[in-house]
Amino acid sequence: MEGYRPSSYGDAFADVYDDWYRDLPGTQSCAAAIEGLAAGGPVLELGTGTGRLALAIAARGLTVVGLDSSAAMLARLRAKPGADRVAAVEADMAALPFTARTFGVVLVAFNTLFNLPDERSQRRCLADARRVVRDGGLLVVETIVFPETTEVAQGVDVRLIEEERVVLTASRLDPTDRSVIGQHIEITEVGVRLRPWRLHYLLPDELDELARDTGWVLDGRSESWAGEPFTERSEHQVVVYRTGPAR
Repeated sequence: MEGYRPSSYGDAFADVYDDWYRDLPGTQSCAAAIEGLAAGGPVLELGTGTGRLALAIAARGLTVVGLDSSAAMLARLRAKPGADRVAAVEADMAALPFTARTFGVVLVAFNTLFNLPDERSQRRCLADARRVVRDGGLLVVETIVFPETTEVAQGVDVRLIEEERVVLTASRLDPTDRSVIGQHIEITEVGVRLRPWRLHYLLPDELDELARDTGWVLDGRSESWAGEPFTERSEHQVVVYRTGPAR
């Protein structure tokens, strides 16, 4: 995907994001979990998008800053009811524009950490999160758990069929470089629209190692925001890290 930039995902999906993802399960259970973890402290959400989680967390009375690299996504957030409760910031989440020890919790939900293109930028993100969180603060990361495999896998799935459009998802997973590239292919009578996306994923032990290297200590891992136990068969994870020694 030549020319793919930090804002590419948000710019490509801003106009359909709420349509496609507003009913994702776990929004309110995520907000409840973050409320409990934050203990009243300010929350920074990285990759806030159109504000699905940030608005739900802010509605519980917490101070929330939502950061995203896509101006198009943030424009959608700012147009929503309750948006005045969320401070929307356009910036790269691998270079946070905040002073040290500002936040009680840094939230990186819904595979957002894996949207960063490589381990180097993911490392910068977690290190910067460690810098801007208060002593004793938390980092909360939500991701898919990708399979441990040595085989390249690719395919096409049908995402949506309506009278006026069909949406297909084509993807290719390559475990040799921990990459997933994909396209949502939207077909209508007027033509075809491509919405590209890419991930650089980490397995759970690799994520824990990266967190340790950037000054975090594993506090707990569950399968969902509701707290179901994480097992070797889990396909989803919510991981909480506490501040450890800064490195």
